[in-house]
Amino acid sequence: MTTLSPTSAAGIGAGVAVLSTGDVRVPVYPAAAALPALDDQPYPPPAGQDGLRAAIAAYATASGTATIRPEQVLVAPGARAAILSVLAGALGDRREVLVPGPYWASYPTLIKAAGGTAVLVPGQVGVGAPSIGALEAALTGRTGALVLNSPRNPDGSVIPAERLRELSDWAEARGLLLLFDQVYRGVPIGDGPAPSVLGLGPELPAHCVVVDGLTKSHALAGLRIGWAIAAGPVLDAATAHASHVIGGTGSTAQRIALAVLGGEPGSDTGGGPGGEPGTQPDRDDRRARLGSALEGNLKAVLERLSGIPGVSCPRPEGGIFAFPDLRGWLAEHAPPGARADLTGWLRDEHRVAVVDGKAFGAPGHVRLSFALPEEDLLTGVDRLRTALTG
Repeated sequence: MTTLSPTSAAGIGAGVAVLSTGDVRVPVYPAAAALPALDDQPYPPPAGQDGLRAAIAAYATASGTATIRPEQVLVAPGARAAILSVLAGALGDRREVLVPGPYWASYPTLIKAAGGTAVLVPGQVGVGAPSIGALEAALTGRTGALVLNSPRNPDGSVIPAERLRELSDWAEARGLLLLFDQVYRGVPIGDGPAPSVLGLGPELPAHCVVVDGLTKSHALAGLRIGWAIAAGPVLDAATAHASHVIGGTGSTAQRIALAVLGGEPGSDTGGGPGGEPGTQPDRDDRRARLGSALEGNLKAVLERLSGIPGVSCPRPEGGIFAFPDLRGWLAEHAPPGARADLTGWLRDEHRVAVVDGKAFGAPGHVRLSFALPEEDLLTGVDRLRTALTG
């Protein structure tokens, strides 16, 4: 039987407060009446339309120290597709991929789909960087890549700049591809953007690939626009894979993405998902409002989960998830039903849906999104608190 991703909201019954989603549902854009373009449309270029690739390159360049060129960009229908094409094109004969924990639940499936084998490396909740010792212990002659995710799904941990440089140097010295997934980097909470491999120098290191998109940072999950940024040979191989498996990203989605990123580089046009005109102050205001809403939501979650015996919930450094640790509660306070099936018990007995930490290699935790409309979030978190306090 084929099972859905553990973070899928499909199949959750009516009346359940859904905190398990992975998209940003805080309202950001005004309602748009624009219809998709209905004129004749040829196949889009496999790597993406030139204008959008240029806009992504400018966006990436502005966020770090590396100068990114349009020809380094592969546009894909979501970050998942970008990861799949990069790994499928780049792994070669060394097909083991190191995945430090806790990890996004879809990495092992994507690696398998790319013809690789995920090697799970022990890590620590709340510590974004894996230890070099743990990576060395997992390294074999078949290792071809290392995946790093910062800010990390599920716990919002961030890899400090000096540790990121150390990990990049370690991967380069061992001939590994470093796939750096930063899809949560642009979410406007915390003390500013997390460190990125885009900040390691004036050029993106040849062994590094950056994966990003509009899903989280711009609250556009349904648009399905992601991208990979890489050096020539890696990008060429990924583009070749994408040309066969994806065939190009939808032109209407690319047109919307170009508007969201501000049109041609250096322009002051663009807007929301309908392509409505907008200025840079408009876009800045939308991001400020999103950041304010997320900060308020996160504060409410942390307040409601504080003081519960056996429960701890550190503030995430980035992203859109809280990742409370319930191990003490499960050991000392939980009823038998919760110990047997924690998320099922919460869903069926208390009408709140969260994701079991086992899906991320961190049993005893649950993941919940705070990127929801305030009323929906508070309903769910209050139900969770009631479940945990009896």
